[in-house]
Amino acid sequence: MSQYGFYFDKEKCVGCRACEVACQVWNGSNQTVKWRNVTCLTRGQFPEITGVNVSLACMHCADAPCKKACPRQAISKSEETGAVTVDQSKCVGCMLCLWACPFGAPKMSVKGRMEKCNFCQERPRGMKRACEEICPTQAIVSGLIDELAKFSKKNTADRLFYEEAGGVLLGHEGA
Repeated sequence: MSQYGFYFDKEKCVGCRACEVACQVWNGSNQTVKWRNVTCLTRGQFPEITGVNVSLACMHCADAPCKKACPRQAISKSEETGAVTVDQSKCVGCMLCLWACPFGAPKMSVKGRMEKCNFCQERPRGMKRACEEICPTQAIVSGLIDELAKFSKKNTADRLFYEEAGGVLLGHEGA
């Protein structure tokens, strides 16, 4: 089974919420609650407050706790993509999936059933996820988990080199 997922770079996110809007527009007929949420995490005390924007959605976990918690087997995992989805016809709205999810991804819909990101299953093969496609800073990237892990490690290394050089990005143009 292939496992796809999201990589989010908090250093690039500007908090514009375009990803939220794109998700709602693309999934509009299915979605009654926000499947992707942007929040600003702050720390410190006035006047020394720092913040970081975080865009969260279902992480489509390899071993999804929400799927395990569902007593009606309403949550399944795609063999082709690894996407974790909710079958509305089986869901009874017990919310056990929400309590099991470490990211709080499942949300109670106005219909009394759980909803969550479906990894834009309806999009044509090869097309980016709606949130990824619209992001002006490319803070959201989707793909195979193995490839995203490499991307994540590279970005972490770049940031470490940047900090060690006193703000100059070593090994890159303009350094």
